[in-house]
Amino acid sequence: MYEKIKRNTPALVEQTLANHGEWDAVTFLLISHRLRQSDYEAWRIGEVSCLEKVIAGNQTRMIAMLDTALAHGISMGLIQSPISWLGWGKQSGKKLRLFDDEQTNNRFQLRLAPKADRPQLDLFMDAPHTLLLNRLRQALLARSPEQNSLFDRALSEISNEPALARLDAIRAAMNQSSIDKALGWLHYLNEVINPAVSDEFPRHTLDIMAPLWRQAATALLADPFDPAQPLNHASAVWMQAHAWEACLSSIAQVPNWHHHPYLHALRIEALSAMGHYEQVRCAYMLYCWLSPEMATKAMNQDELQACGLQRQWLQFIALENAPSIADFPAMVALQYGQAFDDAFTHAHHTDGYRHYQLLCELLDHEKRSKEIDIALRSSLKHASPWLFHAFMAMASKHIR
Repeated sequence: MYEKIKRNTPALVEQTLANHGEWDAVTFLLISHRLRQSDYEAWRIGEVSCLEKVIAGNQTRMIAMLDTALAHGISMGLIQSPISWLGWGKQSGKKLRLFDDEQTNNRFQLRLAPKADRPQLDLFMDAPHTLLLNRLRQALLARSPEQNSLFDRALSEISNEPALARLDAIRAAMNQSSIDKALGWLHYLNEVINPAVSDEFPRHTLDIMAPLWRQAATALLADPFDPAQPLNHASAVWMQAHAWEACLSSIAQVPNWHHHPYLHALRIEALSAMGHYEQVRCAYMLYCWLSPEMATKAMNQDELQACGLQRQWLQFIALENAPSIADFPAMVALQYGQAFDDAFTHAHHTDGYRHYQLLCELLDHEKRSKEIDIALRSSLKHASPWLFHAFMAMASKHIR
């Protein structure tokens, strides 16, 4: 039951360390897509009493995943230190719970980080203006009401401090209640606020930016998709905010979305982030049929590996006299020995889909009947000689 957890978890631990420099249970759950960004924020502001209520998947498996991650981090020689999560906004400073069970909750109240090579000394760390800026940063991050009085004090005492201007711009963006010009606001967020947040909150950028991007995406919902400016569409902004479901919904609402290569790639990215790997395979197939000229460039090795297509793709591109990429989905079906559960409505008019459908019909019929279907084999040979020869080479693996 837990073999897949044991196999996949170490890579996620190392990804968490690479992205954040340390490991903790909440960051790991976000990285592994067991926790949505919006649900995490709801927990921090007190709308959710306990984090486990919004973690996706089977709880027993999820705790086993965390235990495996913790054990792997310790085996790497990472140093343990206690950690707690505090509330934001009205419950600023309140210690939050991950799990209802006390023992389980306590087990994950720690962080793991590499041992420092040498002490990091800063002669100015305790300077009064540095302490004031750090308090201001913490107040902004926690959405604490204290931020306003701290800003008043900072403007009086350290008005020439460069960081103060960045923090003030971030505070103003966080307190923006309405948006008049959605596209201009999005550009301001990406060109001014996001760089400032990256400078001031390098490990907590998404905590600040995700709500701002969601606000901008909502304001952009009525704007049509422009292939010349795809990053200006709500779908791309939902993706920035890690709002995967909203991204997919926004794509689906674009008329004839399947005509746009960018939306195919974005859809694959969102489905991958959600861990819907069979749907990712189907999304790659649709991309190959409908935008073959662009699909080759869109083959992301990490996504292919996660959804189980990397080996097939490497074999496909290594073929001598490789066929059109539109026949890659048929090769995938051949290697898996089955069709995939998707209507593929948008691709019915393509030769690639017809070859795939014919192959899948042949595979299914000969598996069930245990007999050779001469008529279907002849149809496949006529439609795609390359695919027919591939089928013949692998038929013994699928006809049992």
